[in-house]
Amino acid sequence: MSVEENKVLVNRYYTELMSAGDLSFVDRHFAPEFEFTNPTHTEPYRGQEFKDLVTMLRGAFPDLKFTVEHMLAQGDTVVGHWTARGTHKGTPLKTLKGDIPAQGNPFVIDGISWIRIENGKFVEARINEDTLGLLQQIGALPAPPKPPELPIDLNEAIIDRYFNELMNQGKLEIIPEIMTEGITFRIPTLPEPIRGHDGLKAFITGLRTGFPDIQFSVERQIAEGNKVASRWYITATHQGTFLGMPATGNSIKDQGVDIFILEGGKIAEIWVNENDLGLMKQIGAFG
Repeated sequence: MSVEENKVLVNRYYTELMSAGDLSFVDRHFAPEFEFTNPTHTEPYRGQEFKDLVTMLRGAFPDLKFTVEHMLAQGDTVVGHWTARGTHKGTPLKTLKGDIPAQGNPFVIDGISWIRIENGKFVEARINEDTLGLLQQIGALPAPPKPPELPIDLNEAIIDRYFNELMNQGKLEIIPEIMTEGITFRIPTLPEPIRGHDGLKAFITGLRTGFPDIQFSVERQIAEGNKVASRWYITATHQGTFLGMPATGNSIKDQGVDIFILEGGKIAEIWVNENDLGLMKQIGAFG
């Protein structure tokens, strides 16, 4: 089988077997010598024994679902980075700590599977997963202490500085004061998230190069816990290259919403959604 065929088969492993519980997938696609290992299990599962593991997991978590986050392949090997989520509302979960009864708690963890396929059959799976996080979330182990949440008005004050000092005035030096080192910024017009202080500096520099007079005005804002949502509009003049478009001198108006997540008094995540179609039309990207 080709690398792409192997990836398709592994995707089916997550959707048909692990998420939907179709045990016939094992009959059709697992070699008799198949071996599954996970550091949290004392012994490997071999061949048809894997059905026992799937049955136990889906009995404990009836709504179990796997989502593939990343996948890469070479030769006979496929590596899948996945997220698993579910609710412990069924039978006890069998672990090295013994059987853990259900308490009705949900969980979300991630893991990585190193899977080898020969002649269209699964022959090996080596798994690492966040078992500690799973046991903490379902109530089998104490959860780590959460950092204290700042009062809502202090969180909103940080967001005011973000718009007024950083975005409107271009004061890049305040980024370490208001953002965590691992800040993640997501916006649909960019294929990948922007991460870290240097990434934010580069993004804002590019934005203000394209629109030196850009001004954000927040028209609505609400806050709850460590989250703040801001609905804003901007006015600006397209005076420099932006997203590959040379300056047109066009005046633009745009509107969008940001969701901010704060940790310890600093912005840790920003999720942006805006009228990107309208913005690109205004700067002449298309008629």
